[in-house]
Amino acid sequence: MSHLNESQVLHFLIQFTLLFVTARALADVMKRLGQATVIGELLAGILLGPTLLGHFAPAIHRLIFPPDAIVNHLIDGVAWLGVIMLLLMTGLETDLDLLKRSGRGALPISALGVVVPGLTGFALGWTLPAVYLAHPDQRLLFSLFMAVAMAISAVPVIAKILMDLDLMRRDLGMTILAAGIIDDTLGWIALSIVAGLATRGAIELRSLGAIVLAIIIFIAFCYYVGGVLVLRLMRWVDDHAMAEHAGMSALVGVAMVCAIVTQAIGIHAVFGAFIAGVMIGRSARLHRLDRTDLEAATVGVFAPVFFGYSGLKADFFAIHQIWIAGAVLAIAIAGKLVGCVAGARLHGLGWRESLAVAIGMDARGGMGIIVGLIGLNLGVLGQEMYAIIIMVAIVTSLITPPLLAWMLVGLEPGPAETERMEREKLLARLPFSKAGAKLLVLSGGGPHAQLATHLAAVLGNHPDASVTIFRASAAASAGAASLPDDDVTKNLAVLRSIAERSGARNVIDRVGVAETVAEAILKESERGYDAIFAGASQRGGDDALGGEILHEIVAKARAPVVIVRNAGAPIPLRRVLAPTTGAPFSRLGANLAMLYAHATGAAMTALYVSEAPFSMRNIYRRREPAANGGPIAEEIRKLGEPLGVAIKARVETGGRPENVILNAAGRDACDLLVMGVLYRPSNGRLDFGPKVDQILRNVRCAVAVAVTPEA
Repeated sequence: MSHLNESQVLHFLIQFTLLFVTARALADVMKRLGQATVIGELLAGILLGPTLLGHFAPAIHRLIFPPDAIVNHLIDGVAWLGVIMLLLMTGLETDLDLLKRSGRGALPISALGVVVPGLTGFALGWTLPAVYLAHPDQRLLFSLFMAVAMAISAVPVIAKILMDLDLMRRDLGMTILAAGIIDDTLGWIALSIVAGLATRGAIELRSLGAIVLAIIIFIAFCYYVGGVLVLRLMRWVDDHAMAEHAGMSALVGVAMVCAIVTQAIGIHAVFGAFIAGVMIGRSARLHRLDRTDLEAATVGVFAPVFFGYSGLKADFFAIHQIWIAGAVLAIAIAGKLVGCVAGARLHGLGWRESLAVAIGMDARGGMGIIVGLIGLNLGVLGQEMYAIIIMVAIVTSLITPPLLAWMLVGLEPGPAETERMEREKLLARLPFSKAGAKLLVLSGGGPHAQLATHLAAVLGNHPDASVTIFRASAAASAGAASLPDDDVTKNLAVLRSIAERSGARNVIDRVGVAETVAEAILKESERGYDAIFAGASQRGGDDALGGEILHEIVAKARAPVVIVRNAGAPIPLRRVLAPTTGAPFSRLGANLAMLYAHATGAAMTALYVSEAPFSMRNIYRRREPAANGGPIAEEIRKLGEPLGVAIKARVETGGRPENVILNAAGRDACDLLVMGVLYRPSNGRLDFGPKVDQILRNVRCAVAVAVTPEA
């Protein structure tokens, strides 16, 4: 093959730019109109393709899209990269936990929602005139492909509609989404089988058996072996990789490997990318930033080009008989409606809810377009039937949002559903989770750093969590950092031993050097840690907790900083007190206390102090519970229920809250006081306010102060 010439490169750049810019512009228009952006991106290809530009200005169309196979293959390759990225994102959105919760109810909906439109699609393919077949001698293969095209739904479109209508956490919304996920999974498996048969050019029992066996082996390997390997890979990348955007690179790398495997064994590459997304979606180390990076690259660049390219391949003037297109559209809509309504009624839903489920499942969106383009590229679909399937995807995506919104007007949740949503809303307010926690512990001598290590290890005992013990050095002592002396080595070994004894599964040692110790720590903290644990300063003359280094870290770190001061009590600590005000920064402290109590079996008390001004009238009522603090303390108690932590919620009244907290800590013989606080910028010292300072200087037990980042 010869190298690309300058003209081919120029045409490729022109085609890519026109498709990309037009697709994004029309996507913005559709967004403003309240429609799915994919419709605008598809219309860009229709505008630039044979339907409009090619029909009304053929000379300009030939100038932009000359009949050059090499240039066509270039834009084709970019478009298929977009498909793989899209299916990776779809897999990431496949919530297996949701399937476990709602799958039983969604199963009959999805089963009939696949079988009924599948049968109607097969019957349609079997009865259509031969002129609509790309190869009239392959009617069985064409009919099977039509069955898949009619049966599939579009999970991304369904999820977007549910989010727009604020239905994502409703029982009905979760049922629709779970049914859509099952529907799509079955659809991709069926599509892989049909695509494999199309690649072989004929339907034989031996070929069919080989494809089905390959799919079963691939899915079984991914579920039992590949999933574990992917979880370990994501954790390793998150803990050790130094390059920027390493997590996003790992996502794409896994998807490409799976796509290569499925393409090589005769299943289409898109199925491998979808399964890769499902595997990666189970990882607790899949950070929001990684998803954001992937979404930016996919939605911002690759998907618009793919959908634009899909529209570019459609020629609506190739549809010679409008009634055939209308019949296909009617059968597509009716098949889904009948199947899903029947399944929903079997599940016990009312007629209105059943119809709402069916309408939600009827959107084909981008998935329908992908199916159509695969059929066109494999030679199963001709230009006319491809244009009809694209039309079906557009129309069903346009009509679903308004119809679903209309069906759900005035449909209020029941008592049980309301209670569940309130509980989930409460849990969503927790600022910290053990699953996949990535914690940084600052090494140092003495008991404070040792207790900080213990706390971090207890909170990081999840299999996907990791605890990094970090030794920071200034540049002036870089030589000492590269060759640690015996004391440093011994201290790191002690901290590592404490972490492992406290339950941490993955303990990592790391050394960092910068101009100052604080700079080295801050540089390390940029690696995406969920929290930084540090022992209080042991130097005389420092503040109640720390000196210059901790002051700079608290002032500049983006993650919460937990500063720990030891009081010599044996670990694990048995009695924990968590004062709370209901503010988000206070909730962080209560959250950490809850997780510690859950892991160690410690008794926990959540204390709300209602501040009352001092007066002779109030002096005798000082310890009476305050009604306005009850809900706040009760919220903390309820948050502990899913963890199995029996939290004692207490409300006390006092003119000086700091004294009430100190009295409670002494009266209950607390071993650990956990407080969430806000940092107050001050010149050269840690300042959390006079009340917190009073507590820190007078409390006798161990203290963990969780400082919320200023940002």
